[in-house]
Amino acid sequence: MKTAGDSTMQTKRLTVWLFIYTLCFAGFHILPAFLSYNIQNKFVVGDALDLFTPFVLLLVIYKLYTLFSVSRNDTHMSFHIIMILFIGGITFVEGHGMHIAANAIARHLHTFAMYNTPLFALTYFFGETLGHILWDCGLVLISIGLIFTGINSSEDEALGRKSLLVMIASLLYGFTYFVNGVEGQTVLFTLPLAFIIPIAILSYGKVKKVKIVRNPVLLLFTCAYLVALLLFLIWWIWQKGFPEFSKLGWI
Repeated sequence: MKTAGDSTMQTKRLTVWLFIYTLCFAGFHILPAFLSYNIQNKFVVGDALDLFTPFVLLLVIYKLYTLFSVSRNDTHMSFHIIMILFIGGITFVEGHGMHIAANAIARHLHTFAMYNTPLFALTYFFGETLGHILWDCGLVLISIGLIFTGINSSEDEALGRKSLLVMIASLLYGFTYFVNGVEGQTVLFTLPLAFIIPIAILSYGKVKKVKIVRNPVLLLFTCAYLVALLLFLIWWIWQKGFPEFSKLGWI
């Protein structure tokens, strides 16, 4: 039988690992764009770091899953959560792999000014279109799997100071989600989902009388997607559209 102390300790561990996840999520998605030092044959430092992205993120996601209080008797729900995380992980890795390989090839094509060739068009499709679509779809599915798992976790009556860590984590996740959507040109579905997901969480909380502010997982993703939505709107108003940061010369 779980005591209040056990529940509080579990929430503390969960909150810390949620922060670690969002920190890795932000770092591994943003830093590679600025690490352009060539190692050899157009293989840059950013590529080297990017090779570790799926390994680190999926290991942290697995750790998160093991920390959640999923009912052992509810095998049906547990199976569906595992499948969502599994499919999300595969989709993310598939898209990420396409992107990193196509980007490396594109650098060589840029060197020889082969912009109007079928090879460049195919490379662009895998690297900047299909790759980003699969990448972001996978990350969204992973977040949905974590949200469903969080629904089954216990509430902490005294989330207190730990909520500050959750807020920082939500800013990291929301900002990175926004950056991925704009730079990956996946705004067509990442923007609507930034509205739909928090509304769905809040509606669930209202119907089921779940206190979102006492559940670190639901609180994190509700705030994170709302942060991303706000950034999308600011960017749209400021730039009168959704131009990529690279097209503006920012990265």
